[in-house]
Amino acid sequence: MTTKMPSQHPTVAAVLFAALAFLMAAPAASASSIQILVNDEPITSYDIQQRAKMLQVFSRGKVGRKEAIDQLIDEKLMLQEAARRHITVSDGEIDQEIANRARGARMTSAQFRRALRQAGLSPDSFREFLHANMVWQKTVQARFRATVSITDQDIAAALGAEGQAGEQQAATEYMLQPILFIVPSGASRSTANSQLAAANAFRKAFQGCDRSVEQAAGTPGIVVKPQVRREETSMADSLRTTLARIEVGGTTAPEQVPEGYQIVAVCAKNAIAGETQAAVTARQEISGERGKLLARRYLRDLRSDAVIEYR
Repeated sequence: MTTKMPSQHPTVAAVLFAALAFLMAAPAASASSIQILVNDEPITSYDIQQRAKMLQVFSRGKVGRKEAIDQLIDEKLMLQEAARRHITVSDGEIDQEIANRARGARMTSAQFRRALRQAGLSPDSFREFLHANMVWQKTVQARFRATVSITDQDIAAALGAEGQAGEQQAATEYMLQPILFIVPSGASRSTANSQLAAANAFRKAFQGCDRSVEQAAGTPGIVVKPQVRREETSMADSLRTTLARIEVGGTTAPEQVPEGYQIVAVCAKNAIAGETQAAVTARQEISGERGKLLARRYLRDLRSDAVIEYR
């Protein structure tokens, strides 16, 4: 059984607090003991108790201990397979996922962790749950990246009878040039503000991509990157909308990035033949469904080969 992750949704906060009274009324857990061994790695009574509580919170009491045990076994197998393939997830990636879930619940990360504790849940247990699922996603992608291929015939079949897919629409291909205004790590706020002002002055005086290197010459802290080709269908909606409004020779407003501030110059725009939105959606849906099927089979095979001992 593939572990399902609680969705990011504004009702998460309400569910957490609605379940609080029920969960806190439960008797205190006894001392933790090993309940299951999965390829000699333990799952404890505390692990099961925490997962059962979490499932009760996020499912509003619809699932419990059995589902908790199944999920924990699956996650042990996921982590073991990821370790075998040397696939990892950083603490920063997990922190970002927690922040995303907190925003989905209209909370800060600290408020989200506090809500978990008030519902009788350990933030560390929730973090371990995210870790297992995130590393599994990477593992599945690495295993099946070359396997999930989608043909034009697949798209046509998904869209129905021939001719219902609609005519190809013109897509825009951009030549873009990122320009960085470096803010050193640990720099003062005044230094950061100075670089932001430099970015705004640069874009105001910008005379096109052909002269960007010349314009930056002699000014420390500015890095003009090579031009890159990007098709609009590969961009996030926000960036695609922004670039559509900018003429060739213009730049985006400064955006804060890990290195400091960045503007992006639009060097060229070209119309190319592209898929209809219906075809793009169909491709994404087919890819998602095939990926889920492969992930289920992958996990099933891991289970069949595992030694699972119940104490």
